[in-house]
Amino acid sequence: MSVTLKPKILFVGYGHLAKSLISKSFLNQFSIDSINSKNQFYSLNSKKLVQRLSSSYKYVFLLIRPSLFYEKGSDFNKYLDSKTIVVSCMAGVTINRIQEKLDTKKIIRIMPNVMAKQNASHTYVYVKNKKLINNLFKKILKSFGTFHMSTQEDEMNIATALYGSGPAFIAYLVNSFLEAGKNISPKSKINEKDIINLFKNVISLNDSSHKLDGFVQSIASKKGTTQAGVNFLKSQNLKKIMYTTLHRAYKRAKEISIEKQGHK
Repeated sequence: MSVTLKPKILFVGYGHLAKSLISKSFLNQFSIDSINSKNQFYSLNSKKLVQRLSSSYKYVFLLIRPSLFYEKGSDFNKYLDSKTIVVSCMAGVTINRIQEKLDTKKIIRIMPNVMAKQNASHTYVYVKNKKLINNLFKKILKSFGTFHMSTQEDEMNIATALYGSGPAFIAYLVNSFLEAGKNISPKSKINEKDIINLFKNVISLNDSSHKLDGFVQSIASKKGTTQAGVNFLKSQNLKKIMYTTLHRAYKRAKEISIEKQGHK
């Protein structure tokens, strides 16, 4: 009986994002090695240190800080051969900048988020050579969740702000709401799960901006409690705060693309 070998993948870097990509589905379909910051080689399938890496990888994922890539990116050429496809998860680093360090044009940029392990990421993808997005690579993307093909590379910067950093912004907002609920009456016992379920229920019933606007209007009766709170949010220009938050993340992604080697 013949044995089908799993395609081999190398993770360059094994930090929080890298760990968040490793779902059971991903591991079942691929043989994945990693290199950590201590230059230790690790098999993610066997969960053991290995003495040396494979001589050939189908995909090499770049999961390191952009500053480290600008400093040491050329060193990663030793992990590539003529058939290797580079998959960059680095925020802001354009394909042209990657090509300055690596001797290949087989490069795909993706922007997943930390919910990929739960198959809940919405991943943006940009590539110059669309032939690189074959059925095998689509299996990888589907193991993360849903995906969207970008037509312009700047969309990756937008995706970084919305989908890469966005989960942290949303978590911060929800947690602020939780803390505020507790502080209104410190003696009352607010159940955090009830509040989190409140967020889930509102979103599940209103899946568009139009529905959300209508939902607010349906509750905010004239001179009532809801209107008092909503009017305060408007007076603090919450929409501008959210826009500025996303724009600063987007702007930072664009800045990374033009930073020079050695920038901290």
